[in-house]
Amino acid sequence: MFRRNKLFFWTAEILLLTLIFYLWREMGAIVTPFVMVANTIMIPFLLGGFFYYLTNPIVTFLEKKCKVNRLIGVLVTLCALIGTIVVGVVYLLPILINQLTSLIISSQNIYSRLQDLIYDLSMNPIFQNIDIQKTIQQLNLSYVDILQNILNSVSNSLGSVLSALFSTVLILIMTPVFLIYFLLDGHKFLPMLERTVLKHDKLNFSSLLKNLNATVARYISGIAIDAVIIGCLAYIGYSTIGLKYALVFAIFSGLANLIPYVGPSIGLIPMIIANVFTDPHRVLIAVIYMLIIQQIDGNILYPRIVGGVMKVHPITILVLLLLSSNIYGVIGMIVAVPTYSILKEITKFLAKLYENHKEAKEKELEKSESI
Repeated sequence: MFRRNKLFFWTAEILLLTLIFYLWREMGAIVTPFVMVANTIMIPFLLGGFFYYLTNPIVTFLEKKCKVNRLIGVLVTLCALIGTIVVGVVYLLPILINQLTSLIISSQNIYSRLQDLIYDLSMNPIFQNIDIQKTIQQLNLSYVDILQNILNSVSNSLGSVLSALFSTVLILIMTPVFLIYFLLDGHKFLPMLERTVLKHDKLNFSSLLKNLNATVARYISGIAIDAVIIGCLAYIGYSTIGLKYALVFAIFSGLANLIPYVGPSIGLIPMIIANVFTDPHRVLIAVIYMLIIQQIDGNILYPRIVGGVMKVHPITILVLLLLSSNIYGVIGMIVAVPTYSILKEITKFLAKLYENHKEAKEKELEKSESI
């Protein structure tokens, strides 16, 4: 009855995901120590895998087309990657820091402008029942108060700060280690499985692994290229419009674009908040410009670059993003959809194996009965 009902399967998926994450949250006290240990390894592993899928095509090209030894190709690629990061740090970081500093200083006016807006609204008869003075007092927070609260929280949780610092240093060390290992030996993994564990692969698991690897490679490289394009277009647009802090908001838009479905909208929020009170006309033009870019990206660029490799219903994506953000934050939002798609493909593959096995048993039973 429900075999071909897509709405039923979408509903079942959402309910199952919600149940899994609810049980995860309820078991927080038990699983938290294990999660902390797993995060220490998982985050650099994921980052290393992300950079592997970005850089492996370059290494493969140097090895196969230019006939360069793979080790030398890996070294050349890593030098190019490090060089790009160094150039970005030397030339872009000072501009970024300058714009961020200026943005923080200028954003102090947001409180006063917000207070003025609320006061103007208080003159409207519609809002007479609202305690405007209390609202203004709640918004009357200076940056000194905010800084004091931050310092108090830091001094009260020095152990947490040291732990976070240690984890960050460990991630910075382990990520290049994983990346080098993946680049040197990652291409040997599937052939090794085919020679050993999957030597007598009657169920065709090797084809599943190859398809999943190709899917993940195309998805990661695709969204990275798409994010760079969106970031560059955002910077060109913001600079042309004359918007302040164009580099900061362009980088944020590009990074936010890594988050499926809702990322482009999230990328607009800081730009709108920072400029809506000081320069609303330019903000309106910038929002219209980015909405046009998002339409071009969603209908032309993204389908051509990434394709339909991750076929997930939008409602399921929203649920995945909401649930994963509660556990792994931004990284969870980025990896939620591809991880879910991989697990879904594996489940479908296993279900197909079960169906084939069931049909084979039924045929055997029919033959035995006929005899």
